[in-house]
Amino acid sequence: MVVGLRMGLIALKLFKAKGWFDMNCRMDLPFNPPYSCVIDGVQVATGCTMGKRNIEVRDREGIAGEFSMEKGRFRLRLRSEFLGKIRETLELSDEEATGALMEEIIEATDRCLFEIF
Repeated sequence: MVVGLRMGLIALKLFKAKGWFDMNCRMDLPFNPPYSCVIDGVQVATGCTMGKRNIEVRDREGIAGEFSMEKGRFRLRLRSEFLGKIRETLELSDEEATGALMEEIIEATDRCLFEIF
C-alpha cells in the first residue's frame, strides 16, 4: 500500500492537482495480494476509485501506473531493485524486515523509487 500511496502523491504533486475528480489512472501489476494492495494506496492518495471508474487495473508483471488529466499524462514504474526487495521480504515473512522495507520506501526520493516518464 505504501508504494501506491507514494505513486498517488507524486501524481498529485506533478499535476498540481487540487481535487480528486479530474484524474484518471491505469495500474499495471499482478492483480492479486499483496501486489494489488498498491491499488489501495493509489485510491487513498488520488481519489481515483473503481466505483468512479477512473482507475483501471491490468494484470501485468512489475508495478507501474499511468496517470492522466487534461494537463497531460505521465507514467511511473517501480524500479526493479525495489520490486526485488519487496519480493525477497515477502518470502521471509518477517515483520521486522517488512517494517524496515516500508521505512526505506517512505524515505526514498521519488526518482530513487520510481522511473518517471
